[in-house]
Amino acid sequence: MLNGELESILASPLPPPPDPLEAVRRILARKQDFGITRLGSVTELDRVGIPVVQVVRPMSRSVTVNQGKGLTFPQAAISGLMESLEGWASERVPDERVEFAGFRSKNKEGYWSHLAADSESNDTIAWIKGWDLFSSRQVDVPLALVDTAYTVPSPHPHWLPRNTTGLAAGTSLQQTIAHGCFEALERHARCAAMRMPHFFDRFQLDSGSVRVGTAAEIVRRLFSVGFTVGIWSIPSEHNFPVYWCHVMESAQRPPLAPWPAEGFGCDWTHDRALTKALLEACQSRLGVISAAREDISGHLYGHQSAKEMAAWRRQLAIRGRPYPSADRSAWNTVSAQTPLDALRLAGAKAAVVVVLFSDESIPLFVARIVTPPLETNPELKGDR
Repeated sequence: MLNGELESILASPLPPPPDPLEAVRRILARKQDFGITRLGSVTELDRVGIPVVQVVRPMSRSVTVNQGKGLTFPQAAISGLMESLEGWASERVPDERVEFAGFRSKNKEGYWSHLAADSESNDTIAWIKGWDLFSSRQVDVPLALVDTAYTVPSPHPHWLPRNTTGLAAGTSLQQTIAHGCFEALERHARCAAMRMPHFFDRFQLDSGSVRVGTAAEIVRRLFSVGFTVGIWSIPSEHNFPVYWCHVMESAQRPPLAPWPAEGFGCDWTHDRALTKALLEACQSRLGVISAAREDISGHLYGHQSAKEMAAWRRQLAIRGRPYPSADRSAWNTVSAQTPLDALRLAGAKAAVVVVLFSDESIPLFVARIVTPPLETNPELKGDR
């Protein structure tokens, strides 16, 4: 199936997904299989009104509370359920799919050389097989780059990176793989942006110039309830748009979450990418306000300097470059036709798909996309 199907699925924008309400019903009918105990809305805890839900999976080996967002409650519900199911599938890789072998013996193509120092290259680690979309062949992948079993002690050596970049779920394999590729592109762009001198001054857009599409509807809603919106376009080696957004309350009344909430997005069009980023920022606010996510840092609940908050609010209000009205931008000099083209242009030597779960009856697919040697963990702030 992989050789015949995966080669062409990213050649054009994907068709609209199936009815999210029906997908929600089918997943909830099997919630006990997935360990899900609660799906609930936290939307009304904030002033924005963008639907945000939380999904609780108590026996998780990573994050117990996942969130989802959307323009409607069914969209938010399926978003949250997919986030939870990504973790469920990636925590439970069957033993029969895992092989233990020396790092050097499985790294003959050099895809993983950037991960190990000479002193680590003889270590025996866990591997899983995936399918490289670039070379159309099977590739061994370090399991640490695929699973999310964040148990203590860790099942993997300390020198192997652990994050969720490229972990995706969807109602079709095509949708799932595209989602994973776009996330890898977005996070790689974020890593680059964090190293750019004066990034926030150089690449800011005028949020008031967003007047068309779904993103414009969200910006207008935020403005109407007294929020300031900051938007930055992250430059890239390809022409798929990547956005970084901040959403922040005004100083006119006591804030529910004083710090700016941020969101990111990469997709086929500017509207889809910016919509992703704005929705994620609104969702991030509710993660702080609800105080239900165990992975949110405590500093977000600490003392905030009123002077610093006011200064950043003024930064967000700066009028930068106008938001592009076309679906594709002329800002970048190299054109990518598919997410795979974009990954190549970004420097990936492989785009390896590891399918972790599939069930046509729901339908539900979970996969991990690994793109060596791209840097895709912004949390490391420039570290390996």
